[in-house]
Amino acid sequence: MELSDAVQNGLKMLTDSNSSSKIINKAFNTISNPGKEPIAGGEQYALTTVLVLACKHDYDDQQLRQLLETYIPSSDIVGRIISKYSIFRDTCTPKNAEYGIALPHVTDANWTLRSDLSSSSYSILAGNLSFSIELESLNYETNEKQPVVRFTCTPEELQLFINKLKDIELNCDKLTKQ
Repeated sequence: MELSDAVQNGLKMLTDSNSSSKIINKAFNTISNPGKEPIAGGEQYALTTVLVLACKHDYDDQQLRQLLETYIPSSDIVGRIISKYSIFRDTCTPKNAEYGIALPHVTDANWTLRSDLSSSSYSILAGNLSFSIELESLNYETNEKQPVVRFTCTPEELQLFINKLKDIELNCDKLTKQ
């Protein structure tokens, strides 16, 4: 995982055992209660960022330890972070969905075919076909479908889109067989 310079520098400032305990606790509290525990200081920002990314990338204790040891000089501080992370990791994953942008899970697609008709023989658009496509997702709270994306395209554009989806499918198949 690549970390920004601000995060790297913030982790390098975690050197004092006494103050780092407070920062560690505040970082975990920020993830648990984002509205109640604001981020204060570069060290807390850096540690909170690393913890959220570790949960997002499903890091185990050893992977996080290797990452932290690269930037934090004190093995005691790294050990405290890891021990708290191992307890916290299972509750962190659902909380991680609150950070960043979560892409919707598309469950259905609807389409209609449109044709532009014109009474004038001079119209360039007369007879052109277009597809109106709507991708839907299931809203689990209301148990109803809701539109996520709506777009219109020509038959040629639709064919290009389908070909790109097929390429994605092939690449996913290749990745799962490796």
